[in-house]
Amino acid sequence: MVTKRSLISMLVVGVLIAASPATAQSSLLDRWYTALFDVNRVAIADLLADDAVITLEDLDVTQTKTEFIESLDEWEEVAKDANLAWQLEEGTGADATKSSVLVCYQFPDNEMMIREVFTFADGKIARSVQTTVSDSCENF
Repeated sequence: MVTKRSLISMLVVGVLIAASPATAQSSLLDRWYTALFDVNRVAIADLLADDAVITLEDLDVTQTKTEFIESLDEWEEVAKDANLAWQLEEGTGADATKSSVLVCYQFPDNEMMIREVFTFADGKIARSVQTTVSDSCENF
């Protein structure tokens, strides 16, 4: 017999299970953006799968994990005076293997909104594809 209490318990468990991919992704991405702006190479290396691929579509650049980490020297100079804010795009999170994120990068002389689509495998970032959405963060 299903009681009101057991029905509520089943609903709560269902909501938690449904929300867990988004929560796990959000936690992983929070660690990613913190490491990226701290230019923490050890944390970044730990967050990326060994065969990770990072694609910057607007620049027509595709990097392996090693190439991405090596490019952080240049990023470190740019990031020291920058700010960022990010949010999961609406409708993202039901699929535990992918997330689409909008990121506002604010630099001293300009800002831009980027869409980053992440693919996850075994709790790590396996792929990131970045595309510019706007030259401003006005609608962020």
